[in-house]
Amino acid sequence: MRPDVPTTLPRRARLAVALTFAANGSVFGSWAPRVPEVKAALDLSDGMLGLALLAPGAGSLLTLPLAGGVAARWGSGRTTRWALVTFFLASLPIAWVAASGGGVAALFGALLLFGATMGALDVLMNAQGITVEQAYGRSVLSSFHAVFSLGALGGTLVGSLAAAQHVPLLWQFVVLGASWLAVVLPLSAAFLPDPPVPDDAPRPPVFAVPRGPLIPLAVAAFAVLLAEGSTADWSAVLLRDSFDAGPAAAGAAFAAFSATMTLGRLVGDRVLTHLGRRRAVRSFAGSGAAGLAAGLLVAELAGPPVAVPAAVVGFLLLGAGISITFPALLAEAGVTGPRAAPALAAVSSGGYVGFLVGPTVIGGLAELTSLEVAIWFVVAMTLLPVVLVRNRPPGAG
Repeated sequence: MRPDVPTTLPRRARLAVALTFAANGSVFGSWAPRVPEVKAALDLSDGMLGLALLAPGAGSLLTLPLAGGVAARWGSGRTTRWALVTFFLASLPIAWVAASGGGVAALFGALLLFGATMGALDVLMNAQGITVEQAYGRSVLSSFHAVFSLGALGGTLVGSLAAAQHVPLLWQFVVLGASWLAVVLPLSAAFLPDPPVPDDAPRPPVFAVPRGPLIPLAVAAFAVLLAEGSTADWSAVLLRDSFDAGPAAAGAAFAAFSATMTLGRLVGDRVLTHLGRRRAVRSFAGSGAAGLAAGLLVAELAGPPVAVPAAVVGFLLLGAGISITFPALLAEAGVTGPRAAPALAAVSSGGYVGFLVGPTVIGGLAELTSLEVAIWFVVAMTLLPVVLVRNRPPGAG
């Protein structure tokens, strides 16, 4: 425990931060089931929708590097509160565009704003999570990421039910956002002040980019989220087109991946506290890469009927392997240098780039070779943190 924080406060702060992660995931998850409805309402082609769906990631990349400096100047607790309110408000223009029949440009702009606020909230709530973790004196950040995943799952269910009952998207966002704000804002009074910074510490950068020891962490984050994004977009296609899986079986790969990722994060804090961040990153990333490689090898060599379950098991093991890797990289960044938020912003930016470009890279490689070959790039990327994090300075983390 931090000596300047009473022992009862971190528990309250941990609950407040966990609910902030859940709220973020819930609203984000509730949007996905409404995408087909918005596509139909605006009469968008697949290509036009694909262009619009690039906007949230682009918006996040605009604000991620800036959010660290904002938190360093005004504190992660206060700015997380601001960002949460702004994030909920930013969901409303999406519903307005869908209801008014705006075109792809209007939808792109609404999603750009939505992504920008989400990217800022991502950095700020993780910075407050690092502050809570330091107050505890042990790992707690992984559990926050697990709660985000659970919130996203709950939001997906809410969005699906709302779509089935023809609830207007505006009302969905208003009710969901207002409900979360009514719960989280009063509890956010328990957010902790950030640790004091030495007087001789350099001023925080306005625009956070990876420097020095943050570079390998940012590249590792790029690799891990590239693997996650590629799995989300290509695992079902791989099983269907390469291993002749039916629609239900094709989706099982990502379902298994998501389940073990969430479970891994739920227990990840104990693992990180026991092994340490750098050792855990090496061990889990390596085992995830080995698991996917084994599953793909068996699937490609054995053929049907073994291929589909083997590939599903491979993605299941990949999910378990990278489950705690990204939270561990953020936690490691948070103790690199005097201020956590700018370091988190720099490393998170690398991860977001990987998540965005990963599916495109796999698609390009598949076009040049085949999807069975291209998916091995995910294995290679998952191995990268094993090399990069091993080279961290011995005294860090």
